[in-house]
Formats: sequence, structure tokens, C-alpha cells
Amino acid sequence: MLGRGLLVAALVSATIVAPMPAAAAGATCPQILIDAGKCSSLDTRNTGEGVTLAGERAGSREVVPSVGVDRGSHFGSWSPAPGPFAPPPPPPDESDFPITCLDPSGGVLGGDCATFAPDPEPAPDEPEEPQIPAVITLADIASFVPTPPSVSTEPDGIAAKNMPMNSIAGSEAHTVAGDLFGLPVAVTFTPAGFRQDWGDGTVTESGTGGASWSALGQAEYTPTATSHAYAQKGTYALTITALYTAVVDFGPYGTRPVDGIVSAPGASREIRVVEVHTALVQNDCTENPAAAGCPA
Repeated sequence: MLGRGLLVAALVSATIVAPMPAAAAGATCPQILIDAGKCSSLDTRNTGEGVTLAGERAGSREVVPSVGVDRGSHFGSWSPAPGPFAPPPPPPDESDFPITCLDPSGGVLGGDCATFAPDPEPAPDEPEEPQIPAVITLADIASFVPTPPSVSTEPDGIAAKNMPMNSIAGSEAHTVAGDLFGLPVAVTFTPAGFRQDWGDGTVTESGTGGASWSALGQAEYTPTATSHAYAQKGTYALTITALYTAVVDFGPYGTRPVDGIVSAPGASREIRVVEVHTALVQNDCTENPAAAGCPA
């Protein structure tokens, strides 16, 4: 036992004292020196395979650091190789990702349900505002025909030459529906007066359709706002036309008045004019003003 120990010590001593060959940078330190603690004073680095000498001068204990070794790091200094800079790729478009369908509880229904996001539906076009003229003319509503008036006379269908005959016409406000400028509309006609064409070349107008002599409190064959006396006997056509103001209702787009007076189709009545001869009577009109044919 003693002989073996002396032999090992002699070998270690011989190794330390004897000049060592210059170790190449990066040479592995022998395990026998590691066990003897002789590598701890050397400038070394860990390569993952053991401890290596950084460098050594032959015949001395001075250790020469390897060029480029960072003494504050086990790995020394390092920098990446120069090269062109490559920017990172842009993020992917979200529309390229599939949509995953979920059930009401939040569970994934499966791959069969996955699809790519569809293109968004275009917004519906706003309806254009209809082009409605600021002024509605009589020509615009020519297709909307108001109702003709009713016509009656006193006496009924007969008149005495040179004596007043009373006419009575009637009309009411009413509405006619139809289309105008491509829109559904309603035209309201309101009575504004009457025009009387007596058939003998005489035309008159009145604000009302007239009333009977009794309603007016007048005697028969007396003048009224709607009466006429024929100068010649014969047969004439009395035509009375109702006159209306009109308003067009465009519904949600408001109303527009019609510029002018609308004439309804005329209502005609045949009038027979006769000649009246004076007959002998007990009293004349001066003595009996209320007698037939006498003015009131």
C-alpha cells in the first residue's frame, strides 16, 4: 500500500514539475489534473464536454488567455453574422380564418360547420325622394274627374218668355283616388261655385247653386241669383258646371294645392220656353200684386 501511494505522488509531482507542452486553445484538461485540483487556477471555459485550457506557455505556470475570450462569461464574446434585415411577415387577414360554429351551450359543433367568413352584404340603397313639383297644374290632374252637379229648375223644365226661370244646382266635397308622378294620391275637390250656360248665348256664374223660391222666401217668377229670362220662345239646353278647388294628397310626402279652378263635366237640362198671353182678369197687378205673373 505504501509503495503504490508513493508512486502516485511521484507521478503527480513529476507532472507538475516537468515542463508541459504548449496546450492548444480549447484542449481538454486531463482528468488526473482535475482530480488533483490543478486546473482551477487556469483561465478555463465550460464547453459542455469538460474543462479546457484557455492557453499555456511551455515551461511556466503562466496562463495566457485565448484571444476573444470574455473573462466574465463561460462562453466568451459572440455576435451574429452580419446580413440583410428581413422584416417580420404581416399578420394574417382575419377574413382568412374559418368561423367555428358553437351550439347554445358554447360547445364546438365540429369541423363540418367551419366555413370562411362571407363577404359583408352591401347596405341597401336609400330610396330616392320622389320628384314632386312645387306647383300642381290643372293639366297634371286632368285624369282626375270630379262629380257633375245635380240640376233642377222652377218651373220644372219650362219657362215663360221674358219671365224669370229659377235654376237650382247642388254639389259636395269629394275625393278621387289615382296615381300621379308614379305615386298613389287622393285628390279632394271642394265646391267653389257654378257656371250656368243658358243655351241662348248667355253665360253667368254664381257662388252658390241657388235655392227654391220658397226657400228664399220669394214669390214665383221673381229674379234670383241663379235665374234667367229667355227673350225668345223655343227649346234650349241649360248646362250647369260645378267649379272646384283641388288639393292633392301625396301621403307621407305631404299635400299640394292645385293652381286654378277645376271644372266638372256639365250637367244639362232641356228647357222649353213658351209665350204667355194676357187674359182678362178681375183685377190687374196693381190691384192684386200677388196674382200669377205679377212682380212682388
